[in-house]
Amino acid sequence: MNDCTKKQAQHYLQTMLGPGSQFRDGQWEAIEAVAVRRQRALVVQRTGWGKSIVYFLATKLLREQGAGPTLLISPLLSLMRNQIAMAERIGIRASTIHSANQKDWAQVEEALRCDACDILLISPERLSNPRFVQQVLPDIAGKIGLFVVDEAH
Repeated sequence: MNDCTKKQAQHYLQTMLGPGSQFRDGQWEAIEAVAVRRQRALVVQRTGWGKSIVYFLATKLLREQGAGPTLLISPLLSLMRNQIAMAERIGIRASTIHSANQKDWAQVEEALRCDACDILLISPERLSNPRFVQQVLPDIAGKIGLFVVDEAH
């Protein structure tokens, strides 16, 4: 499974970044740890190294294996928009719930209930929001396939 999975991940990488794209040192190893060996991984790298590539490809591979959605905690709304666009290049259904998209919340929540969302991006503050904690989190808590904290400070 490992060689086939790595080839599939390489295909997704090239779909996201262009033909000829290769994994940076440590990226495949992190993806393999999470998506193939089902281990926990702590990835600490500089800005621009490609941590989002790791969790998007791991999400894609895990979802193909029947895992639940990824919950991604990210502090930057502008980064979220870029990440969602990047994820969509490989067919990842990405959504976000934050203070600036309240009109979309019902649609996102329904997608989560119907397993039509592969990755949910939220800001850290969302975890202290009573409505999110009481109405959204319980629907996905037992189904989360991957939990990612991006930009921990």
